[in-house]
Amino acid sequence: MYQAPTQIRPPAAPNAGQPATPEIPLPPEPQTLEQTGLTLGFLSDLALKTLYLRGQMTMAEIASSLGLPMQNVTERVMEFLKTERLVEIRGGAGLSSANYQFVIIDRGSEKAQEALARSQYVGKAPVPLQMYIQAVQRQSIANLHVTQDDLVRAFAHMVIPRETLAQLGPAVNSGKSIFLFGPPGNGKTSIAEVLATLMKGDVVLPYAVEVDQQVVKVYDQVYHRVALDPVVAERLRFDHRWVVSKRPIVMTGGELTLETLDLIYDETSKFYEAPFQMKANGGIFMVDDFGRQRVSPKDLLNRWIV
Repeated sequence: MYQAPTQIRPPAAPNAGQPATPEIPLPPEPQTLEQTGLTLGFLSDLALKTLYLRGQMTMAEIASSLGLPMQNVTERVMEFLKTERLVEIRGGAGLSSANYQFVIIDRGSEKAQEALARSQYVGKAPVPLQMYIQAVQRQSIANLHVTQDDLVRAFAHMVIPRETLAQLGPAVNSGKSIFLFGPPGNGKTSIAEVLATLMKGDVVLPYAVEVDQQVVKVYDQVYHRVALDPVVAERLRFDHRWVVSKRPIVMTGGELTLETLDLIYDETSKFYEAPFQMKANGGIFMVDDFGRQRVSPKDLLNRWIV
């Protein structure tokens, strides 16, 4: 079950006019395993693989690795693994379950190897596809508004005809695709790069998405610039399967093919990598030198027709 995101308005940093953290709705922390949208079996496999690869871990470390709360979620997963005699507790400081030291035992190692043979994904637990779709719709650039003053400031370093600026404003505010055309060297790429800087604000995106028990890795350090300090993020209560990022700008050119617009399955790791346009959700996907790709422009345009 999905909960509506809560608005978190962090306090302003000392002697600063800007808030210490982005003022955007952060996904609420799941209170039960059911609210994660994932099955106990899926999360158990992920926790088991994590423990198998990293060795002895505390309950708190496992919860942090999965990006899930400890109470009612990670505790339930680890209790299941312990009941199934796949892991055991090897001590812990104090009475808190957060400090319990878990180790994998022989039968657990076998199960972990079987799970790794199905998928080698280890990291933050993914979010269900439907939850991701809802987040993308809420954060669409169609909700942004660029003013004439914004355009004038952004293009102050370029010589742009007034009529061109008058066309760019409505085009950007439409939230739709923009096609810039003209002879080589007339500034198309430069204009597109400036337009990308107008996409202000932050978005939340998942590290990975789950579809029918398959994992699609979304977060990419190349395109997603973390906007929330990890130390600050650790203190906030929200669903840590999501990361706060600047609006992504994904640029591709002659190397673009139809294959790179589909999910990319790695035969070795046994999980999927999100395509360019999926990584660009909430931001801009820029195709430079359109027409110079190895695939025909007609085929590329047909690929995006919905």
